[in-house]
Amino acid sequence: MKVAAAKLSPLLKSDAQGLILAELFMNADELFSISHLAEFAGTSLPTAMREVDRLLDGQLVIQKSVGRARFIQANKKHLLFDSVSQIVAFSYGPAAVLPPLLLPLDGIEHAYLFGIWAARLSRQTEAAPKEVDLLLIGNVSRIEASRAAAKAEELLGREVNVQFATALEWERGESDFVQTIRANPLVELTLRP
Repeated sequence: MKVAAAKLSPLLKSDAQGLILAELFMNADELFSISHLAEFAGTSLPTAMREVDRLLDGQLVIQKSVGRARFIQANKKHLLFDSVSQIVAFSYGPAAVLPPLLLPLDGIEHAYLFGIWAARLSRQTEAAPKEVDLLLIGNVSRIEASRAAAKAEELLGREVNVQFATALEWERGESDFVQTIRANPLVELTLRP
């Protein structure tokens, strides 16, 4: 089966590879199971295992075993750590950086990436995303959301534009804004610990 080329970075083989790298390198202090990486990247467990094995062969990641479980972590001592981090921050980073920053926000029910980043990941545009468009659903403090966006901007090296909608506005879908957002590609961010 032929794997579609990565849409957010010509340096990477596939979107799954980009998302796995982003989760590992944007959260370099964390340990991840291969099943988590597969779920995060929206790929099969065997595909995630092959990607992890390639990264292990290149010593870009390290493995820690607990019984039969394998946990993977970015190798911060690798000479290419900063370079790989920069590449994945620019390309697939928003999907990995934003969830842990948004999770603590009170009142958040859903978060979506939209705009050019989501359109490119959905293969609907060739334009390179210059900024990250983020939609927060719920009764979220705009001040706290702005702080989270500012931290994400530091990590991603690009602007994060935050838009808001209440759960009722999103559910009804009556406003022009919500209708426009829903008519275009969306990438829902997983907001769980």
